[in-house]
Amino acid sequence: MKLSSVSFFCPALNERENLPKLISHVQSVLPRLADQFEIIIIDDGSTDGTQIIAKKLEDSYPHIRVIHHNTNLGYGVSLAEGFKTAKYDYIMYTDADFQYDIGQFLPYIDMLKDHDILSGYVKKKAASLGRSFQSFIYNQIIRLFFGTSFRDINCAMKIYSRKVIDNITIKSHGFFVDAEMLIKSSRKGFRVAQFPVAHLPRSSGVATGSHPLLILQTIAEIIKFRVGFL
Repeated sequence: MKLSSVSFFCPALNERENLPKLISHVQSVLPRLADQFEIIIIDDGSTDGTQIIAKKLEDSYPHIRVIHHNTNLGYGVSLAEGFKTAKYDYIMYTDADFQYDIGQFLPYIDMLKDHDILSGYVKKKAASLGRSFQSFIYNQIIRLFFGTSFRDINCAMKIYSRKVIDNITIKSHGFFVDAEMLIKSSRKGFRVAQFPVAHLPRSSGVATGSHPLLILQTIAEIIKFRVGFL
């Protein structure tokens, strides 16, 4: 099965070394997923020269366009912008750190015949024990607070059909955005298929998801969403 058309995007924050490897790989996989596709790079205020690399990629490959933020606006803002600017029937994203291989979508793409969202889950993360435990606790909190059954809600391997994106409004600015989107989609009756993915070791760069301020922001957004303010 091939999809009718696909928009792929990736948020990038200080991923100068990983971005070229990711985009080269994405460029090789997307023709196997759809005949019509585009690639969107969202540079979220990088300070390491990522924006220069992104511009070079835009000049070197067809189908690529770059969105640049002068300052860091947050992961949720970048995801919302990617969905808003995507023009095709299915919208796929992963992170620019290249810890996921989008080729892993290929064996499961048929699931989109009967589902509106394809969402990956990782059984074993290529991360420190502390980060793996943090991820486990976060998933348990989301299940407890919102009654969900998602196995790995923050896994950055997802495909949304256009009709889902047209029917939900993203308000999170931080890492709660994945949970917000899946919860809102489920509440509107959209069907979510889950599939296993491998999590690859980060070859360069620094992960930012465990920064204390980002954790506090996520906790605040969970509370706001729970009480109906988000």
